Amino acid sequence: MTKRFLSGLAVSLFAMSTISTGAGFSPASVRALGMGGSTIASTHGVDASFWNPAAYGFFGQDNSSAEAKSVDNTKMSDKSFGLDLPNVTGGLSVFGPIEANRLKLQALPDPTTLTTTGQLSATQIQDTAKIINGLASLDPAPMGADAFVDATIGARVSNYGIGVHDTFDANVGLSIDAINVGFSNVFSAFVAPNTLLPNTIPPGALNYFSTAQANSMVSSLTAGANLSVSEANAVVVAYDAALSADPTAAGQQQQNADAMATIANASGRDIAGNNTALSTRGVNIVEVGFTYGHAINDALSIGGVIKYMKADIIATDVKIFAQNNGVSFNKDSLESSTDFGLDLGIMYRLPAWQFGLTVRNLNSPSFQHSGVGTFSGKPYTYELKPQAKVGAAWIPSDTVTVELGYDLTKNEGAVPSSQSQYWNIGAEWDAFNVVALRLGAFQNTAQTDIGLVPTLGLGVNLWAMRVDIAAAMSTKKIDFDGGTVPAYFAAGLALSSDF
Repeated sequence: MTKRFLSGLAVSLFAMSTISTGAGFSPASVRALGMGGSTIASTHGVDASFWNPAAYGFFGQDNSSAEAKSVDNTKMSDKSFGLDLPNVTGGLSVFGPIEANRLKLQALPDPTTLTTTGQLSATQIQDTAKIINGLASLDPAPMGADAFVDATIGARVSNYGIGVHDTFDANVGLSIDAINVGFSNVFSAFVAPNTLLPNTIPPGALNYFSTAQANSMVSSLTAGANLSVSEANAVVVAYDAALSADPTAAGQQQQNADAMATIANASGRDIAGNNTALSTRGVNIVEVGFTYGHAINDALSIGGVIKYMKADIIATDVKIFAQNNGVSFNKDSLESSTDFGLDLGIMYRLPAWQFGLTVRNLNSPSFQHSGVGTFSGKPYTYELKPQAKVGAAWIPSDTVTVELGYDLTKNEGAVPSSQSQYWNIGAEWDAFNVVALRLGAFQNTAQTDIGLVPTLGLGVNLWAMRVDIAAAMSTKKIDFDGGTVPAYFAAGLALSSDF
């Protein structure tokens, strides 16, 4: 299971063969990553195409008047040309009870080896009990691993910009099938003729379950699995003996009694048809965007980006109980489709203050993969729903910036279980306009798994070029693959020119 999970993540990333960021307002540029993951209000470079295209309206603007100078907090009037060559960030987030469930599933016997005729051996009875116990103990909470990388190559001239932005969101997670858990094919083996019991379970036949728990299971088996009372008694006694010999079942009598009742009344297929699966969903979107910003006056600007979008999508489910079903992806697993997207931004400036609002994917572009999902039975559709974020920045001088940001929308990734809604705080001191020191933090309020994520960044001006680096790591650690890892990690590197 460990190798299957890790190989599923690795080969899905390899199959996409390009780099990107997840949907929503993840830290999609290096300066933003260093400043807590957002620069909606203070963006002033080529990456404004992502954070707030309204900033383009202030580039090269005439600030000869006193009023214009008072609100030109980041000296955008001095800027007429810029390049990102490129601006790259990337990282990994692991969330939910994926490790705990992985270990439980890894320990389960293969249900396809259980006999459907004749009398079960003691080992097979115990295997059946372990499967029932293990499936009942799985945590159905959202879980998975998200990989993201973001690369932008772009240029701006005055109020216009053009660039190629690659966005990728990949999730590998567990989908639990709690419906197809029937054992009717195995019950017939439990109750072979020489194992029939009287209509009352003999005294001393139970070592694990109480009499009340046994009677409850018998009722479920007769009503739900259509067994006779004597057959149901045989099942309960065999189940009791198997769990008595299983140290991992200690103290879980009621849980296992409830599990048997659930299985006896299961409306789906037998356990051999269970669809508990390792699900991989990945979308790589290459955007070619044209940006334009227009300053309505010295304080207010609006801007937009129109994007041609080409998506490569992968959607694969590998059933956990299909022991011979390996993980293998190749270029043939990808399906492509195209659409257009529209982003809009507003920026308002006061002396020492700036405010911004950005709405991305206003027209809800969507992309589809013909592969049928394990549970939905429908093609997999990746829709980029509108995403809105606000920011407020205090800029007392052109070298000091402090910004707050917040997502107004809850944004989904490649699977619905991967959600984000961030608050962000960050600061920058661009000492002597030579060395920029940045720090910040952010947190996902839609999911609590990653905890607080502190960030650090550094920028160095080398006359014609600027080098920026940044990193972020969550304070929360999780168990994964036998060790402990940060729940979230990201890093970035950018080379840019800004005149």
